Amino acid sequence: MAKSLQQIIGYKNLTGIITSKPGGVPTAQLPPAFTSFTKPVEGDSGEYTKVEGNRRTARLVHYGAPSMRRELKGVSTVKVGLMHTFEHIVHNSAVLNQLRQFDNPAVQRRGEAVVAIETANFIRLFSNLRISAIYSALSQGAIYFDAGGNLMPTAGGAKITIDYGVPAANKTNCNDIFAASWATAGTDIIGDITSLKIEAVKKTGYPLVHAFYGKNILGHLLANTAIQALIAGNPGHAATFLMQEIPAGFLGLQWHPIYEAFYEDNDGNTNEWFDADNITFTPEPSPEWWEVLEGSMEVPTDIGGITANANDALGTLDTIYGMFSYAQILNDPVGIKHMAGDTFLPVLKVPSAIYIAHTTPP
Repeated sequence: MAKSLQQIIGYKNLTGIITSKPGGVPTAQLPPAFTSFTKPVEGDSGEYTKVEGNRRTARLVHYGAPSMRRELKGVSTVKVGLMHTFEHIVHNSAVLNQLRQFDNPAVQRRGEAVVAIETANFIRLFSNLRISAIYSALSQGAIYFDAGGNLMPTAGGAKITIDYGVPAANKTNCNDIFAASWATAGTDIIGDITSLKIEAVKKTGYPLVHAFYGKNILGHLLANTAIQALIAGNPGHAATFLMQEIPAGFLGLQWHPIYEAFYEDNDGNTNEWFDADNITFTPEPSPEWWEVLEGSMEVPTDIGGITANANDALGTLDTIYGMFSYAQILNDPVGIKHMAGDTFLPVLKVPSAIYIAHTTPP
């Protein structure tokens, strides 16, 4: 049975495609919670509640005495602007002609298949940007763009910077905790991780759970004298290490080999997000310290109609949060103009909750 053009290229169908197709940037090692904690906001600006954590205790008073006023610390509201992207492609007149074959379902399906393939390739751009922005936030504590709005792997030459304000003490040697190189067999790696976990709880109250590690970290662990003894005493760990993986729960952390996280820049160069000797330690994702804000965008529900007045035009609009996609029929030249975009921002609400450690200091 043939479909109407509205069913094929209407905004609901196209928006459904853009939010369901997998991206080209690998996501297997990113816990789903880093993308699933989303919050809708209006337009391209929003705010979030920053919660630093509270390790203080309540005070004693005499029974029956009035309550004592407490000034709540570590909770504040932060206003932010969201990232916005908006691009289009054009499906040519031949595809439009196929889609209009309402009395020939077989021909129409061929046109629909072309639209689906081109759309899937198009929308990967937006999925890739979302995932890459998250990787950048976790690996660098910032997101960088050039003057043309192209994502950049480092700060060098950046014209637009989204800096989350991760403290210097949470980077590189992490307040001198990683003072000795993990590439040295005698380094106290177990002690380093223990010290970092203690510091994290003291500083923010958010215990470290996840470790996103670069490609050299596994080798550093396997060459470490104390780690070797630990592996030898645990056959389960030994079997997992033999598969070139760090066991889940090893040293009290969930380990994620993030060295396959990459993206292709505007010049066609493939860039890895995580330094080979780096580890980013994070708490378990929760809306208290991590969230993805999704802004709103008005999209037309009509694929090419003309309304009699402004009020009627308003009736052909719908509000979409986050990724959006819609199409309109062109007449000069004839074709289908397909627009898509996203309004979003990964939010590191508590910048001091993560640690971006370099394990081989000079």
